[in-house]
Amino acid sequence: MKKELPLHDATFDGLVLQGKGCTMFFSRTDGSGCEVHLGGVDALQMDDFREGNMVVFFGTTTREAPSNLTNLERLYTPPHMSASAEYHEKYASLRDRKISAVVAGELTLIEMEPAIGANLLATCEHVRLRAHGGGN
Repeated sequence: MKKELPLHDATFDGLVLQGKGCTMFFSRTDGSGCEVHLGGVDALQMDDFREGNMVVFFGTTTREAPSNLTNLERLYTPPHMSASAEYHEKYASLRDRKISAVVAGELTLIEMEPAIGANLLATCEHVRLRAHGGGN
């Protein structure tokens, strides 16, 4: 099941990784804040964090196959093309296990796409959104 969290146009302020947990902090356009907690993080990869990170899409996928396998290759880096066949076979097995874990609901794929700044991918066991008060 694919689900979009209500973070369109929110500013991604940062994250804190601690053990297998990750808390991500956001400011919404109405002035309120919120946190997304990723529990049981299996893998996390982020590019281009900067001032003014603006979210276009923040979505989760679980209990179905990810639609973009390139994202999994970015998250779980494949061996160099010149590596021996055994490494490519081991990688294919790893990738297939991760896909199966998402389909089984054991892992959730997180995709955060920016208008500006941070682009994030992660897999984790569970996701929780917590809103803070505030606003105008």
